[in-house]
Amino acid sequence: MAMLHRVAIEVAVLLSLALLVFAAWWLYDLGKVHGVTELESLRQQHAQLEDAHEILVDESDLLRERVAILDRSSSIDRQAAQDVQDDLGALQDKLQSVREDMEFYRGIASPGDVKPGLYLHRFVIETGRQPGQFRYDLILTQLKRNDRDVTGVVEWSVLGEVDGESQELGLAAVTKDQVEQLEFRFRYYQRLTGTVILPEGFQAQEVRLTVRPTGKKAPAIVEQVFTWPASEA
Repeated sequence: MAMLHRVAIEVAVLLSLALLVFAAWWLYDLGKVHGVTELESLRQQHAQLEDAHEILVDESDLLRERVAILDRSSSIDRQAAQDVQDDLGALQDKLQSVREDMEFYRGIASPGDVKPGLYLHRFVIETGRQPGQFRYDLILTQLKRNDRDVTGVVEWSVLGEVDGESQELGLAAVTKDQVEQLEFRFRYYQRLTGTVILPEGFQAQEVRLTVRPTGKKAPAIVEQVFTWPASEA
C-alpha cells in the first residue's frame, strides 16, 4: 500500500513538472509571436511613412514650381504668392516631421551597427501656457534585445537655484500628483509625456534623467543631463 502511495506521489510530481515545462514553453512561444507581430507593425508604419514622404516631396516640388512661375510673372498677385509660400513652408515642416518619424521607426526596426540595450532616444521639454509650467516628451527605445519586455523607472533631478543658492528637486516636487518616478514597460519603444510645475522663485538650469531597468538580465542604467529651456524667464 505504501509503495502504491509513493508511486502515485512520484507520478503526480512528474505530471506537475511536465505541466510547468509546457506552460513555460507556451509563454515563451507566445512572447515570440507577439514580438514578431509588433516588429511587423513597426515595419508597416515605416513603409507607410516612406509612401507619405514621396507624396510630400512631389507636392513640395510642385509648389516650388508655382512660386518660380509667380516670381517671373510681371502681373504677380502678391497675396497669391504669399499663400503659396505659406503652403510651401507648412508642407516643408510636415515633410521634416515625416522624415524624423521615418528615422525613428527605421532605427527601431533596423537599428544597424549599434550596441544592444536600452536607450534614451529623445527628451524634449517646452514651456507651457502658465508661468512655471512645462510639458515634457520622453521616448525610450530597446534595440536588438526585443525577445522580452524591459521594465523599470525613470528618475528625475531638476537642478537649479533659489535666491542664488543651488537646489535640487525630485520629480515629486515638480508634479501635481507628487509622482516619485515614471514607470515604463515596453518591448520596442515607449513614449512618456506629462507636465511639471516649478516652485515659485526656482530657476531651473538642468534636468538629470536616470533610466533604471529592473528584473533579471536587465540592461544597463542610462543617465543623461539636459539643459532646461532658456525661455523659462
